Amino acid sequence: MRTILLIMALLCSIPLFSQRRGPVKTIEKLAYTGYYNWGFIWIKAGSVEFTLTPSGKYPHAQRLFAVGRTSSSWDWIFKLRDTLISFHDSTTFMPYEFSRKAHEGNYHKTFDYVWDYGKSRILADIHKIDKYRRQDTIALKPDTYDMLSVAWLARRLDFNQYKKGDQIPIRILLDDGIYDLYIRYLGKEEIKVDKKKWNCHVFAPLLVEGDVFKGGENMKVWVSDDERRVPVMVEAKILVGSVKGILDDSESEY
Repeated sequence: MRTILLIMALLCSIPLFSQRRGPVKTIEKLAYTGYYNWGFIWIKAGSVEFTLTPSGKYPHAQRLFAVGRTSSSWDWIFKLRDTLISFHDSTTFMPYEFSRKAHEGNYHKTFDYVWDYGKSRILADIHKIDKYRRQDTIALKPDTYDMLSVAWLARRLDFNQYKKGDQIPIRILLDDGIYDLYIRYLGKEEIKVDKKKWNCHVFAPLLVEGDVFKGGENMKVWVSDDERRVPVMVEAKILVGSVKGILDDSESEY
């Protein structure tokens, strides 16, 4: 079902606009539940989990793994299993490799990228299963992150230095293009999630217009105003209705 794809796309954006101060955690897990708005009812439809671990594949690297799936009650209608993996430097968060494997109903497509800093390019390998395979190069712009590595980079920012309305630029590789985007700081707000109150920073990211979002600043993200800077909730207007992602669980250690 199309609404599941919308929710998964939203949830995979959750950590992208969060922040954290202090030392970088070497192991971290975040779990979210996605909901679709059906009139006045929010219906549970899927989940996304993020796992960060050290990696010996590259010097000083870490591996960030994300998986999105439909709830079992939806699988018989539309089954989705999407995975994203980023290998990047644990200090600068500059990417080495990024892959996205989309398995959505009868649609199966993989995107694999390798950052070639010596030749200022990104090597792309895009494969639609049983259809075609295309290899290409993308000119590398300075400070180009993948959609997962930029998430953990952004969490190092100290948003207390920004004023309400300030824009913070980010540059991301999305599918086969590089986009110059930003997040707009909206200030602080207290919200209640699952009977717990959270003091949060609130942001509105600039979205790329496409099949899911209208584009513009039609998403709001709430992250905890504490040492951990955990993304608590995200809500967005989409082409049909709205979607929401809510934090279920988080674990971290140094």
